[in-house]
Amino acid sequence: MKIQLKPLYSKLNEGVGSCPLGCEDSCRVASHLDPPEGEPCPLSSHQAQTYYQVTSGDADIIFNTSATGDGKSLSAALPALLEDDFRLMGLYPTIELVEDQTEQQKRYHQLFGLEIEDRIDRLFGAELSRRVEAARSNRFQELLLAIETQPILLASPDLLHYITHFQYRDLAYSTDLLPLSLAKFPDLWVFDEFHIFGAHQEAAVLNSMTLIRRTQQQPRRFLFTSATPKPDFIEQLKQADFNVVEVAGMYAGQETPGYRPILQPVELEFVQLKQTDALGWMKENLDRIATLLRRESKGRGLMILNSVAMARRVARQLQELLPDITVREISGRIDRLERRQTQTLLQDSEQPVLVVATSAVDVGVDFRIHLLIFESSDAATVVQRLGRLGRHPGFGAYHAYILIPDRVPWVMVRLKEELQPEWEAGEPVERKKLLEAIAYGFDSPKAFKAYRHHWGAIQGQGMFAQMSRENAKVNKSIRDRMTEDLLKVYPNTLKVAKKKWYDEFGGKDNPVGEAIQKELLRFRGSSAIQAAVWDRTRFYTYDLLRLLPYATVEICDRDTFLQAAKNCGRGAEEFPDAYIAIYLKIQDWLDDRQNLSLYCNRNSSRLQVGELSLVSRLKLVGHPQPEVATCLKGRKLLSFLVPVDRMRENSHWEISRRMRLSPLFGLYRLVDGSGQAYGCAFNQDALLLDALNWQLKQFYNCYLQSSIF
Repeated sequence: MKIQLKPLYSKLNEGVGSCPLGCEDSCRVASHLDPPEGEPCPLSSHQAQTYYQVTSGDADIIFNTSATGDGKSLSAALPALLEDDFRLMGLYPTIELVEDQTEQQKRYHQLFGLEIEDRIDRLFGAELSRRVEAARSNRFQELLLAIETQPILLASPDLLHYITHFQYRDLAYSTDLLPLSLAKFPDLWVFDEFHIFGAHQEAAVLNSMTLIRRTQQQPRRFLFTSATPKPDFIEQLKQADFNVVEVAGMYAGQETPGYRPILQPVELEFVQLKQTDALGWMKENLDRIATLLRRESKGRGLMILNSVAMARRVARQLQELLPDITVREISGRIDRLERRQTQTLLQDSEQPVLVVATSAVDVGVDFRIHLLIFESSDAATVVQRLGRLGRHPGFGAYHAYILIPDRVPWVMVRLKEELQPEWEAGEPVERKKLLEAIAYGFDSPKAFKAYRHHWGAIQGQGMFAQMSRENAKVNKSIRDRMTEDLLKVYPNTLKVAKKKWYDEFGGKDNPVGEAIQKELLRFRGSSAIQAAVWDRTRFYTYDLLRLLPYATVEICDRDTFLQAAKNCGRGAEEFPDAYIAIYLKIQDWLDDRQNLSLYCNRNSSRLQVGELSLVSRLKLVGHPQPEVATCLKGRKLLSFLVPVDRMRENSHWEISRRMRLSPLFGLYRLVDGSGQAYGCAFNQDALLLDALNWQLKQFYNCYLQSSIF
């Protein structure tokens, strides 16, 4: 289905006299940022309104929902650029985005004539480990130092989670010093691109926000910047008595006085993949893609795929198939130096350039491109990826291709329902209409809503347990006030959740309960088996079960791996042994995907169906290397098993289709010693399936019937 997408123009701030920044005689920003020609103010209306809400409004929480590419980062930074002694903590979902926004903050500070060195700091796991090693201190002390000394701190939300959930401790200090210091630190908390997270992270952040609110006398404001926030998350915040306000951009689909262009018109095609994958589609359409890149004087394209392994595979083959086009990869396996080299190539190369990337470029990274191809996932990610295209004028035409997997056939049906009038008439589509169609067509993963009700209250009780671990009287008044908040969100389950946490999960000799508690206290959840990967001169971590279908590997020990990493300038702190199950060296990347599955050397009677359990004695089936095939043998993994048809090889995907799970959901095929097949999810994905258990009865009924006969 091919449609024409209209351009997008954003309304500018009206300027002096009616300015939310309080500009009476002159514009406070125009001397630092250049306004469009003939306009009084360089800011979009949403940027000025966000500044007002943060500095003078009544809301506790502000959602800036302006369009991708319309300057949400500047709207978050403005108060710290214009107000003396304003303190800001920015939370970004990826390390790359932390680094990107650190550089952006430095550019803003230069434009506004502000000191950089003593104002801006950034922190994430590996950087924190480096500081601990250099100072011979610990994480508690280094975090406390950063909080107390820098007015602008950019970090990952993981650090906020682990601090407010009392995970960092130092015997020389009281257990609540670090959480309380963090809670009073900033005037504004910024959660950037938070839509990429799921219900587990939303519940965790709600817990953290209630702690911050209930420990401070002065109100603290929170700003969420996302073009696609989840309405049910906003509703949950309101239930907790947070005052929430939305700041939206104002837009037009044609050139209009008082508006500036932010996105160019695009020819967009939705492609339903049938018995093929992204690489197969690229090969079939190679001439078309090459023509589009060669047609421009400096052709620039971006392809975004859903896995590192697939990105590597596609990039390698396209390098061979398109010798006159420069093909580069950006993914989790590519370090920052190589990424910067690719960015320079995009700017300067006289040849056409095609970048093959993963979700590493979904947020923060700005590309000057005219061709965009990407695999779809959920609605928010589709909108975010589409917003990469058309930000920069100067190309003759802009083309986008959205690849829809074969296992989600309902998406194309729904898109056609919404866009059929414009599609059949060949009329251009308004951006707002397209966003509504995408939201309806791709739908939100169902598990997220169910997860909130099933596990959210238990997560809250886990936080309370951490707060009172040494002494139940510690922070009791804070816990009581937080309990009042959470009772409004979970009125029927919070008290029951306490019993579950302590009695059901926390009882003696309960390894399954212990595994559930650990998973609930993590922020992102853990991989089924995290591998440290040595890939020629590159070193990174990746989920083993997502890697092995695309590669042959050699198992190595930690010392050998770290020495090789050190020789390439990488530190041991980037590969914490506690989170890594296996160390691998890539021997070769495969042209064809290996069809792998799991085998459990236990009979059906020994496995628990339809409930959380620990599964062991696992083996990889279909991998040619025996030492790799048995690498899971000694591990016990928190799992959720759903019986499926043993006769059909891909029958486990029926769970995804019926539940409308995200294509990125970690669902694997497992066969037991009796020959019964299952759809199997691990760790946080297992919790999500457990939340959907009541919708899985059809699978259990078929299983019972087959067991009888």
